[in-house]
Amino acid sequence: MSGRWIKVALARPMADAFTYAVPAELVGRVDVGHVVLAPLGPVAETGYVVAVLDAPDIDAARVRPIRSLVDPLPAFDADQLDFFRWIADYYMAPLGSVIKTAVPGEVRAKVVRVLEPTEAGIEALTARQLEESVAAVLREIIARPGLTRRGLLRRLVDEQEEEAVEHGLAALLRHEHARWEEREDRGTRARAPTVALAGSVDAALARLPKAGPRQKALLRAVAGAEGPVDVAELVAAHGASAREVLARMVKAGALVRAEREVRDALEDARPLGATQALALNSDQQAALAALTAPGAKGAFLLFGVTGSGKTEVFLGAAQAALERGQQVCVLVPEIGLTPQLVGRFKARFGPDVAVLHSGLTGRDRLAHWRRVRSGEARVLVGARSALFAPFRALGLIVVDEEHDDSYKQDDGVRYNARDLAVVLGRRAGCPVVLASATPSLESWVNARSGRYGLLRLPRRATARPVPTVELVDMTQVERPEGGPRPILAPACVTALRDTFARGGQAMVLYNRRGYATLVECTSCGGSYECPNCGVSMTLHQRAGVVACHYCGLTRPAQEACPACGKPTLEELGKGTERVEEELQALFPEVPIARMDADTTAVRGSLHAMLDDFRAGRTRLLVGTQIIAKGHDFPGVHTAIVVSVDQGFRMPDFRASERTYALLVQLAGRAGRGDVPGRVLVQTWKPDHYALREVGSVEGFLERELRLRQTLRYPPLTRLVLVRLDGVDRPTVQGAARALAAELRRRLAEGVDVLGPSLAALPKMVGRWRYQVILRGQQIGVFRGWLTQIRPLLDQAAGGGVRVTVDVDPRHLM
Repeated sequence: MSGRWIKVALARPMADAFTYAVPAELVGRVDVGHVVLAPLGPVAETGYVVAVLDAPDIDAARVRPIRSLVDPLPAFDADQLDFFRWIADYYMAPLGSVIKTAVPGEVRAKVVRVLEPTEAGIEALTARQLEESVAAVLREIIARPGLTRRGLLRRLVDEQEEEAVEHGLAALLRHEHARWEEREDRGTRARAPTVALAGSVDAALARLPKAGPRQKALLRAVAGAEGPVDVAELVAAHGASAREVLARMVKAGALVRAEREVRDALEDARPLGATQALALNSDQQAALAALTAPGAKGAFLLFGVTGSGKTEVFLGAAQAALERGQQVCVLVPEIGLTPQLVGRFKARFGPDVAVLHSGLTGRDRLAHWRRVRSGEARVLVGARSALFAPFRALGLIVVDEEHDDSYKQDDGVRYNARDLAVVLGRRAGCPVVLASATPSLESWVNARSGRYGLLRLPRRATARPVPTVELVDMTQVERPEGGPRPILAPACVTALRDTFARGGQAMVLYNRRGYATLVECTSCGGSYECPNCGVSMTLHQRAGVVACHYCGLTRPAQEACPACGKPTLEELGKGTERVEEELQALFPEVPIARMDADTTAVRGSLHAMLDDFRAGRTRLLVGTQIIAKGHDFPGVHTAIVVSVDQGFRMPDFRASERTYALLVQLAGRAGRGDVPGRVLVQTWKPDHYALREVGSVEGFLERELRLRQTLRYPPLTRLVLVRLDGVDRPTVQGAARALAAELRRRLAEGVDVLGPSLAALPKMVGRWRYQVILRGQQIGVFRGWLTQIRPLLDQAAGGGVRVTVDVDPRHLM
């Protein structure tokens, strides 16, 4: 194989891979999995090598060479590429987009045009040969080499008119006092460029017969160093033009250019828990035996009540995999859970543990990813994208809280990490553990039918039982005369007071952030409505703004109505901020923290909040669903759900399943220590079937399954959501109708086309949204039909209409 021709999938939504040539200096160094910088029209894009060719498959005269290798080591191997192809086919996404999703963003590059000073320019400035306006521009370029045109204008906007800056720049370029340089921008500087001697100093001087003082000075600096020297270090010591001089020395062969990996201090989650395996009860032993039996493979649903010791089973199964010389991948749905789980794994496995999630800096994320690729890290704990890490020999995959919606990607390639974990485990021939106290209906059906193994942990690892749930009927709570009904029922206030008197902690969940969800004028009925999305804006009292939680628009909150100008605005609805305010008024001596998207936006704030609560510095934690997810707080005696009914009212077929899981998960946070837990749920509908089954997860799952069967919803059928959106409503509606009509003309047996209809949120960020739902009874027939009509979906976009395809959607909003 010559290695002179390659197929490259570009990191953008393009259906085909393109053929490129490999420059002579890179022949033999480029293989499948390498990330390259490839020309596309007048620009250059990140691309991924997906094939090496013996000969070009198009006219060789039309083939352009790649510009460079972004990383000297491949980002993926042939087995991973096959996995990516499977994902692209199943989720109906371009291969390049799939690989872009899988490979860290830090392993990408693009070409930017930047300004660099020349030696002639520096000499002219020193000799004062330039007009002051031109000299000012050159001084800025020297002070900050690598400025783009826009950056230069931004830096000088306060000193000169834009026209004067442009004139000065043109003069510098014309007289070669500055020059444009195309530079590869590789995002985070995870690899720093270096130079080193190509041979001896004498050999270098022989290649530089006309070496001037600057070249000799740089040569002495490189020769006197122990090993390669960072280019940035030489530029800092010898001036901005040193970059140009070094480039000439490399071109002459006196120096060689390379790169070194830059690694920050990695995230240091503290070891947490026992360093040795704990004694397991009989249920845990049976589960661990099934996962570590010789030849164990396939998916297992680990169905255990909250606090049943599922993590200890994970640790035992991971230990067995490591003893076999294999690696372990552990997925969690939220980054808030990683410190706790990483701490448990670090206590057991020490420095073998790596971490991957969006809360890390780009450089840290890349460093962890490379530790996995090199085999240095044998255990990886992370959010959904950790599944794509370049494992060498995968021996176990764990998906904790497998029911959680966070495993589903909502933009780009809309994959479900839980489902892909099962596929990856099948390809690797290793066991996959799907763990939950409230399994998804999909996993429950698979386990019940025998496609997955079913492992049960029906009791808590400690002697304390799972707390029972008490329903508080809000229809029986009286409204104070002349005032609004209280946010908390008297029974809940009493429970909290008793908890604090005993020295315990409590959690209060209200799954809506902000202060008031609607601000309405009692004079004219006007309100703050988002002009982009057509929904009510939420009042955030402390920030003094109203905000749209869909497009991010904010406006100052005013005392007067924006429509009629009268000071008759009334705050309706409530959010976590208002719940926190009322609780602080009820319990002024109790330290309270609020955990929602507003208070955890700053990097590190979530972990600090959890640490304070775990240490007892905070006694009451108020928040959205994030507080219910997998945390282990032994001091929590009481958990309260302020309003469970809003979850049931969501216009989505999974609303009851999602709300039930949230309720049971929150209940599991209470009573994990020495004091029995208590859970109170405020509801206006105590007869709702999900609340009647709150003590029996299996009872709820079977009831919900019967309802899905009647309505022909997943998991008994498969869905694909096709969404069309655009600025002009009639255009989008017409495109949706035309697409649905054509799809109906091509129907296969057992396939339904539902719609088109307006989405539940019909307008978002100024774009109208229509949707068509495709439903199939038999997966094989349905998948074959989707393959046939995929070109039709691709062609539906255009004319101001955008089309997105969501295979196995988690919601239809």
